Amino acid sequence: MKKVLIHALGAEMGGAMRHLSNFLPELGKQDLINSYVVLTKKSFPKMELPDNIRIDRSLNFDGGSWLRRLYLDNILVSRRIRRQQFDLFITLTNFGPIRVPCPHILFQRNSLYFCNYYLNRIKGKLKAEIFLRRRLAVAAIMHADLIITPSYAMADMIRETSSKTGCKEFRTLYHGFSEENLKLQSLDERFIDMLNRRGVKLLYPTHAAPHKGFEILFEALACVKDVAPGFVFFMTICNDDWPEGIRKYNDMVESLGLSEHVVFMGRVPQDQMGAVYQACDWMVYPSLCESFGFSMVEAISLGLPVVAADTPVNREICEDAALYYPSTDAKALADLLKGIINGRPRETDHSANGGSKMGLRGWNWEKYVRAFLEICAMT
Repeated sequence: MKKVLIHALGAEMGGAMRHLSNFLPELGKQDLINSYVVLTKKSFPKMELPDNIRIDRSLNFDGGSWLRRLYLDNILVSRRIRRQQFDLFITLTNFGPIRVPCPHILFQRNSLYFCNYYLNRIKGKLKAEIFLRRRLAVAAIMHADLIITPSYAMADMIRETSSKTGCKEFRTLYHGFSEENLKLQSLDERFIDMLNRRGVKLLYPTHAAPHKGFEILFEALACVKDVAPGFVFFMTICNDDWPEGIRKYNDMVESLGLSEHVVFMGRVPQDQMGAVYQACDWMVYPSLCESFGFSMVEAISLGLPVVAADTPVNREICEDAALYYPSTDAKALADLLKGIINGRPRETDHSANGGSKMGLRGWNWEKYVRAFLEICAMT
């Protein structure tokens, strides 16, 4: 039996929370032998797990400075590993102790630290903080025994941005996926009212951030609205994501004359997203900097056609199951959207069930955890 410490203090929202909340229950089903302690924020929801998986919320990192996080990782967590004599340490969210006295598997899943598009667009304090985080992430990579990324493109991005990591062993483990969870939802009335609009319904499920491609998207929609006005574009962003950015996006929507076409839905609970996908006609994914892209897999699995920025990650995940445009070319995106809205054959004949290696090829959380356990057994 191995004693395993899992560091998941960074899991708070988005893909990290989706990963952890699906991963732990499946881990509990498959492994009743090894003993796990999982470090989470105090806000992590309660869940039924077997006795060999214990959630530990005692370190209390629901807020605080990066100095606090450094102290927590490199002093408190390292001290616990030594004191309780863990056999394996797993960091799920990019950071952790730089040096640990046992084998260390490090999951690197935040592309922002290694995405030049994003790094070139931010300034000041944020840029300094991101570069500091990247240095910490690279330091952790250099001392870990194995680095796991959710796509090959993410591993390539790390190697290209920090060449010294080329000597390290990387392994790709695609995020788990459950199509069944997407088919069990009903929608709140407020979302039903929003989606009850005439026209071709386009969807971008995301949160607001500088790397999500909104400027390119809005520029494209401004080109579309005069020649193909029969559309409504839904985005699952809310003010809490990034208040300054949301104000900027609202101003852009108004100044470009898109107020009748763009709907900011707010944050949609994950257990209702399946119904949102099914209410729409196409998903548009202009994000320029991702490590995986859960929503592309979800859309494809439900038969929703996808238009995506032509980035290595998007290509890897969607393969032939999406239409692509040059990632920063608003005119090219506009041309695709015009065809979709006006029903031109090249776009509307596109099949969302074309070859994607994810949901349409039987990849699920059961297989994910099986692969995870195989990796742990070899480390």
